Amino acid sequence: MRISIRVKLFFILTSIILLFVILTQFFGILFLEDFYISSKKKYLKESLGQVQQIVSTETDYENSLAALQDNKNINIFITDKEYNIIFLTALLKRKDKIPVDTGKLLDKHEEHINDEIGRLSEEQEIVTRTDPRTGTEFLSLYSIIELPDDVEGYVEISSSIDAMKDSIHAASNFILYLSIVVTIIGTCIIFYVSRKISKPIEKIGMLTADMANLDFSQRIEVNSNDEIGDLCKNINLLSVKLDKTLNELANANLQLKKDIEMKERIDQSRKELIANVSHELKTPISLIAGYSEGLKVNVNKEDKDFYCDVIIDEAEKMNRLVLSLLDLSQVEGGFKQMKKEFITANEIIEITLEKFRLIFKEKEIDVEVSCDGDCLVDADPERIEQVLTNYLTNAINHVDDRKIIILRAHEQEEKVVVSVFNTGNPISADEMDKIWDSFYKIDKARTREYGGSGLGLTIVKAIIEAHDGKYGTTNHKESVEFWFSLNKQHHTAP
Repeated sequence: MRISIRVKLFFILTSIILLFVILTQFFGILFLEDFYISSKKKYLKESLGQVQQIVSTETDYENSLAALQDNKNINIFITDKEYNIIFLTALLKRKDKIPVDTGKLLDKHEEHINDEIGRLSEEQEIVTRTDPRTGTEFLSLYSIIELPDDVEGYVEISSSIDAMKDSIHAASNFILYLSIVVTIIGTCIIFYVSRKISKPIEKIGMLTADMANLDFSQRIEVNSNDEIGDLCKNINLLSVKLDKTLNELANANLQLKKDIEMKERIDQSRKELIANVSHELKTPISLIAGYSEGLKVNVNKEDKDFYCDVIIDEAEKMNRLVLSLLDLSQVEGGFKQMKKEFITANEIIEITLEKFRLIFKEKEIDVEVSCDGDCLVDADPERIEQVLTNYLTNAINHVDDRKIIILRAHEQEEKVVVSVFNTGNPISADEMDKIWDSFYKIDKARTREYGGSGLGLTIVKAIIEAHDGKYGTTNHKESVEFWFSLNKQHHTAP
């Protein structure tokens, strides 16, 4: 069974107090009476010295001895060598100072007094006696005393033992009651102290349990400037540092995971690039090899010209593919810096459209242009023209029989958005993201007809990202929109 530290502290400290109380009672019962009697004997000896001084120095010593008796609660009895009474309280009160003989002494006091005095030599003697008349016990000191005129006598100084026992009993009761009060007060104090000590320890336990569960949000309130306070401060500091370290480790792991994923994507892209390049080059190389072998055979002039045209056409396709790959590599690797300048999107659209006018006329494509505002951007005109060229080429190759292409430029908050619409079939949802990947082609057979390499939109993606812009595709009813956005630049006063 688990016992809390508060309960343990309470029982340990309470047990210590009870042990001291029990020991106090035990030693009081065994030794208090002996200690009291020993003290009383010392008290009687001190009183003997005072009696001797009074008798030796004062002429009228009876009053002084009477006062001493009252102050010290003792009985004093003095006789000479012949046992004549020199001092007795009862005689003093009767003003009777006439010496009496031994017989009269024995009539007034017990016979054992005479016997005890008779046994004295030079030593003091302390005995316990019982008064036969009252049954009262007395502790009596018998001694030789020097009387005036250098005469020796005897003295008895006694104190009631029954009174002493009453005092011992009262003292024992007082100690008992005091022990009970001390136990009650001590128990309350121990309960408070144990709670005060155990509370921060319990909080430390709860905090460390949370820390074990990787929860570092809790803190311990420090209210004491001692070892427990220092421990709380250190645990709070440990919690903060562990939280910071684990967050850093989590961020590092996340970054490492991203790096690994990036490496895997790069590795996968490299494999796909090799496969795609191999596939793209396989057909023209095969054609070039086949028609080159045909040239070695004696063919008529018409066939020879056809073979040469095929070889030249396939070689140009291979050259365009290699140039596109080099261009993409330079843009993505940051080797080809963007030569930015302030230019309007309208100018770029006009320059690009001028290069396509013959193609539009030849293919009988209707082109509509819409420009709203200045549409001023900070961009590389050559690269943005390349983006627009790829969009227009893609639109021309996928336009349907309605043959309508729309170019639009407009300002949207802090962006300039340029869009190219073409009538045609929408792009399926599962291919919407894939079209930006290298060598991805929606219709491979049709792409082969117009010589597409599948790198045009990938190059668009790299250029726009280098401009911190955005790009995308949107399907509309019976049309497709390709768009990109650049940061808008505001006119500055000269």
